[in-house]
Amino acid sequence: MERLNNFLRGALIGFFLVSLGLALSSLYKIISTSAPDFQVLWLASRDLLTGKNPYLNPVIFTGVGYPANTLLFYVPLTLLPFRVAQGLFTCLSFASFFTVIYLSLKIVSGKVNWLYFVVASTIGLWAFPFKFTLGMGQNNLLALLILLVCLYFSKKKPYLAGIILGIAISFKTIFAFFLLFFILKRNWKILIYSVLTVLIFIFITILLSNLNLYVFYLEKVIPPLLNYSGREIYFNQGFMGFVSRITPDVPLRNLTNNIFSVLVLALISAFSLMRKNYLLQFSLFVVSLVLLDSLSWQHHFVWLIFPFILIGGVLFKYRLRKLFLPFVVSLFLIGWNFKNPAAFSYFPVSLILSNTFYGAFILWIINIYLLFSERELHLNFDGDTG
Repeated sequence: MERLNNFLRGALIGFFLVSLGLALSSLYKIISTSAPDFQVLWLASRDLLTGKNPYLNPVIFTGVGYPANTLLFYVPLTLLPFRVAQGLFTCLSFASFFTVIYLSLKIVSGKVNWLYFVVASTIGLWAFPFKFTLGMGQNNLLALLILLVCLYFSKKKPYLAGIILGIAISFKTIFAFFLLFFILKRNWKILIYSVLTVLIFIFITILLSNLNLYVFYLEKVIPPLLNYSGREIYFNQGFMGFVSRITPDVPLRNLTNNIFSVLVLALISAFSLMRKNYLLQFSLFVVSLVLLDSLSWQHHFVWLIFPFILIGGVLFKYRLRKLFLPFVVSLFLIGWNFKNPAAFSYFPVSLILSNTFYGAFILWIINIYLLFSERELHLNFDGDTG
């Protein structure tokens, strides 16, 4: 038996090294070519630094959807040549992937088991959301790392956690969603310090540019983002993407999405008030975010690294075998990508294009089941870290 275990460990390490080698090869290709989303933010940040309106730059091919304070984080990179800046940012994102897994394991169990780290890293390296976020030059892994640092300190150092959450929100605006979590937990210190931190970043941004830039963002940039047409694109994998692949009726999409959002928010709020398991509650908020976001691109699903590690750890620790299969199915569906989604664009075949949504929804159901059963299962951890 010991010889077999050694062989399996050796095979696992070998597969991890092969996976890492392939990932490093992809990393080199990204650095030596172009990460389009990073280029957008780099050009916009350069405009911010020079007093121009980044939302009117005709060279930026997709436009900028972030508020100006997010661009502030990219300003130091504009001092470097574009290729150097892109390479540095991509390497930081790549390193953040492993740091996120390490910190997730640390938060969940208080220590890091190297075997679990290798397994989680290997699976993550093959998952499409990781490849997509890295290749596009997205900031999702860096943002997730900041958010997890906030979670790590949230119990024992709420002042610090609040500052870190404010940084996370300034960097990734949609993370303001987690303010609701801390409101429900009545952690006013985190709330106050996070809001103050965001205001400081906005103030610094106004000093670099002017207040009119925020007025322009509110009046000209946000309204088009609230238009629910075109949400059926394959890369959009939240509930809105799922509904949009069923019906072209935009008002019906809006109504259905609003009903779903209200139900989800009511449910996760109730669990945060009625249940005790802090980590499972936070995990439920993370999964809910990618379901609720009307533009939940596949690269956003790297945020599910923490829920997968947490829930997977619970399933194995408490030997919940009946949940192993749906957990693995969820993992597969989220990691899968259709290379030619246009071939399945007609209804009802188009429903298979919501694979990532299905996977996240299954994970959401498992998360709720564990919260609902926390007393019966005697789940005895609550995220008391830091």
